[in-house]
Amino acid sequence: MLNNNMEKTNKTEKKKGPGGARPGAGRPKGGTNRLTAREILETAENMLGKPFVVSLMEGYIETINSGDTRNRVTYEKIILDKTATTIIEAEITDSSSAVEAKQAAFAEALAKLQGKVVD
Repeated sequence: MLNNNMEKTNKTEKKKGPGGARPGAGRPKGGTNRLTAREILETAENMLGKPFVVSLMEGYIETINSGDTRNRVTYEKIILDKTATTIIEAEITDSSSAVEAKQAAFAEALAKLQGKVVD
C-alpha cells in the first residue's frame, strides 16, 4: 500500500552540495606530476653526497667481491644498456669500384622512374 502522505519528488532534480568542477581545482596548466630521470639522479646524488655513477659502480664492485652473481648480472645489464650505444660504432668504407657500381645502379633506377631507356 502506498503512503499517500509522502511528498512526491522529482528524481531528475540535482542534489546541491560538493561535487563537480570547481574554479581553481586541479593541476595548473603546464604543470606536471611526473618525475624526470634528472630529478631522480639529482636527489640520489644529494642524499648520497656523491655522483650517482660512483654509487652505481661501488655497488657493482661489491657484487663482484661478494660473489653475488644474480645482482652482478643486474648491474651489468644496467651498465650495458646505458653504454652499449656509445661503445658500438660501425665504420663502413667502400672501395671506389663499389661506389661507382652504386652510382650506376642509382642512375639506372632513376632513369627507369623517369621513363628513359638506359644503355
